[in-house]
Amino acid sequence: MDQYTQSAILTASPEKLVQMLYEKSIDLIKKAISKVDEIEVRNSSLVRAEEIVLYLNSVLDMDKGGTISKNLRALYDFIYRQLIDGNVNGDVKKLEFAQSLLQEMLDAWKETSKRTSAPRPSKTGFSVSV
Repeated sequence: MDQYTQSAILTASPEKLVQMLYEKSIDLIKKAISKVDEIEVRNSSLVRAEEIVLYLNSVLDMDKGGTISKNLRALYDFIYRQLIDGNVNGDVKKLEFAQSLLQEMLDAWKETSKRTSAPRPSKTGFSVSV
């Protein structure tokens, strides 16, 4: 890991870290798809992507998250199985499907993060950041 990446990780907010994990897993799946016939490259990339998905699943707060956490857990489990099957069988369709699901989750995460960190209007009509 280069110094810039390490610094970005150490100074990132929890929201940004989740975004970075989604982005990294998507990049790893893309690499695996592009090198699907190179078993070592495919396996190494997908094992790392699988670890990220497992990590995202493990940090879900099932007590506070309610239905959303339960749905995310099921989705992460499904994506993980797609990655395993895609890796074992060199099945590009399963890998592409897992990648598209993670991309949708990334897009939703970015949108949610944008809305929750957007400046809120004050009573005076001026925007303030909270």
